[in-house]
Amino acid sequence: MGIERGEAFVLRVRDFAESDLIVTLFFEEWGKRTAIAKGARRFKSRLGGVFDLLNQVEVVFYAKAQLDLISQGALISEYPRLKGSMDTALRALSVGKLLDRLLPSHQREQAPYTIFVQFLDLLEEGTPRWEQTAVAAMLKIVSVLGHRPQFTACVRCGSTRGPFHFVPARGGVVCTKCEQRGSDISRGLALSLNALIDRPLTRAGIVRMTKEDLSLARELVDLYVRELIGIPRSVQ
Repeated sequence: MGIERGEAFVLRVRDFAESDLIVTLFFEEWGKRTAIAKGARRFKSRLGGVFDLLNQVEVVFYAKAQLDLISQGALISEYPRLKGSMDTALRALSVGKLLDRLLPSHQREQAPYTIFVQFLDLLEEGTPRWEQTAVAAMLKIVSVLGHRPQFTACVRCGSTRGPFHFVPARGGVVCTKCEQRGSDISRGLALSLNALIDRPLTRAGIVRMTKEDLSLARELVDLYVRELIGIPRSVQ
């Protein structure tokens, strides 16, 4: 292992020792890697402000088996418009946290990387109906990582008629004949969520969803993500 240079997104930052940072980065070429940026918290450090969450950065690092060592870092983009809104910033951070929790280390993951780049660019451009775009990005990422939720038929009996519950632990919708627990979901919303997975991210906004449907969609997707990453949940 030697010296490498590449562009990455900052997914996680932790203080370490008196003046260092532990930084989790997502590269197109090397996937998720964790590195130490020595002295990055010092007042006059050249790395100051480079490793803020969601920043796109260029780094030079010594690749190691566990914890890489960053020798140089420069800011490429800090997505000022995206971060200028608390709502869009929080939703983008939730997608970044999802990647941090689900991605394996030191393994290239081209599809999630492409989705994440496109998602951040769309929010930075001020895409309309960005909330649907955020839901679509999360669904697409979990799907390409092998956790696609089933929305078109009951995961137990295969019925497509409903009515349905959404049960995260089952990986999708379950008809009420098979199971009574879960969150109510209409067949229309289930099909809309399936469309968000299949349509290009740039066209997520054309999927017809009412304000109430969008609110429920965010809740259900968050429940599913919490199930995948092992966070305790109050609703199942």
